[in-house]
This record gives sequence, C-alpha cells and structure tokens, in this order.
Amino acid sequence: MSTLDELPPDQRAALSLLLGQRKSYGELAGVLGISERAVHDRAHAALAVLAPRQARAVPAGRREEIGDYLLGQQRGVAERMATRTYLAADEPARAWAQELAAKLAPLASGALPSVPAAAAISSDTPVGRPNGAPGRLSASPLPSSRLGGALLLGGIVAAIVVAVILLSGGGGSSHAKSAGTSSSAASTSGKTSTTGPKVAQRLTLKSPAAGGSAIALVEILSEGGKRAFYMAAEHLPPSKGFYYAIWLYNSPSSFEALSRSPTVTSNEKLAGGALLPSNAGSFHEMLVTRETAGKPARPGPIVLSGPFSLGG
Repeated sequence: MSTLDELPPDQRAALSLLLGQRKSYGELAGVLGISERAVHDRAHAALAVLAPRQARAVPAGRREEIGDYLLGQQRGVAERMATRTYLAADEPARAWAQELAAKLAPLASGALPSVPAAAAISSDTPVGRPNGAPGRLSASPLPSSRLGGALLLGGIVAAIVVAVILLSGGGGSSHAKSAGTSSSAASTSGKTSTTGPKVAQRLTLKSPAAGGSAIALVEILSEGGKRAFYMAAEHLPPSKGFYYAIWLYNSPSSFEALSRSPTVTSNEKLAGGALLPSNAGSFHEMLVTRETAGKPARPGPIVLSGPFSLGG
C-alpha cells in the first residue's frame, strides 16, 4: 500500500492541485499545459495505488466514478447522489472510498465529500404515524392524477438513469418523458462541489401487518436545492411476478409515484434511491407497495409505510 510521499511527482502534483486548489480536470490541464485526459489519468493512477487491495474488489468503472466523486469532479447533483447511494449499498466500494479519503485528507483544502455509512436497520426503531392507525386505501376508481418521479433504484444497478414518469389514472393516457442520464439530469453550470449531499432527515417504514418483520430506513438527502431519498429495506418477500414501488401519499386522491425497484432476490433486501420531486414537501406519508400493472394508476397493497417529512 503506497503513501502520498511514494507517489510519482506528477501524480502527487495532480492530486494536490485538484484537492488543494479545488480545480477541475479542465482547469488544471490549462495550468499544466497538458490534456484534460492526461490530468484525469494521473490522478486516477495515483488513486489506484493508494489502496490497491480494496481497489481490486471494485469494478473498474465504479473505481473511476468513486475517484471523480472524492476529487470533486462530478458536476451534477444527481451524479453525486447516485455515487453516494452506491457507496452506502456496496461494502467493498465503501471500504475503498474510506481508505482513499483517509489518504487524501492531508492534501485537501477543505472537507472531502463524505463517504456514507451502511444504513443500519433496527426493528426497535420507534415509528409514529400521522392521524393514528393506517387507513385502508380506496379501491374505487380515482380521478385522473399526474404522478412524477425518478425511475430505477440506482444503488443496485450498474448505471443510474434519472427520468420523469408521467402516469394518468382513471382511464387516461400515459407517457414517459426522459430527463437523460444522471449526469445531465441535474447538472450545474460547470461548477463542481466537494461537500456532497447532506442528510436532512431519517425516517422509518414498517409493515402494517400484525407481526410483519419487513422494515426500511430512509435518509432524505439534500444538495443544491435538490432532494433525494436513499432507502435500505430488509425482510421483503422476493418479488416474483410483481415489483415493489415507492410512493409519497396523503389520501386516495393525493399521491405521487417515486420509483419502481429492481427485483428483490432471496436475500430479501432492497437498497437504493432516487431524486424527489419538487412538491415532495406537501406529502405526509411514504409507502412501499406490491404492483403488477406496468403503470399503476394508484398505490397497490401496502408492504411498508411510515410518516414522511423533509425536515427543517
């Protein structure tokens, strides 16, 4: 395992300027008179040898993503939130990022982007519900409703695509409007950030069934005026012939679809997150439901539920 002092001078200089002066790859390329790719390659070559044992357990594409995250080179809020979600869900990646952060800290002029801890779920976590006991969802047809959200829980897929899904219930038409990849869906004006998302709120979802063991911990993340959620759930039945969906909910006529999860396997766990819509603060409950319809007009049978708040 190498130390900073053992790095070749050009690699150490690249890290020092990127972290100490908070420069982008492009800005540093102009200063050094080399290509932007050359700056990138020097920095990432240094990262690869600072913690090689942990690096071998992380796919090459993910190593590049994590390196860009720690060096403050991800421009979009969605990119940074997606990487944070991945780190929280993947232990080898998290271990490598933590080792790198410890090695890089002496070069940084400020705090490095935070490496999230694995979500800890405890069945003893207290949880309350608005208005007492949960009510039944109405099975009657609903008036046409617009449901918006982000598609795909990014912590358990290789690439995150942030999209906006527009669904209409009550016999209305449905269509989807893509917002592109996560790097373009919430990109800023070229500025980078090294602070990363902040945890604004922690919520707990529990099974409404008597004796149900399913449980989820939800973190509400905030950065640059945008919010996202990260969910870690366990004791969920494998999703065979159905899928799990996440919703914000007020009443049978007031709800919003957030995301559709990938398949839950025999490990009975679900982990990942997505961006929250701008009107999320108007909802008071979060649901995880079982769904069989490709575009559900309203939430299906509730698997997990709990009070929702953006905090502050």
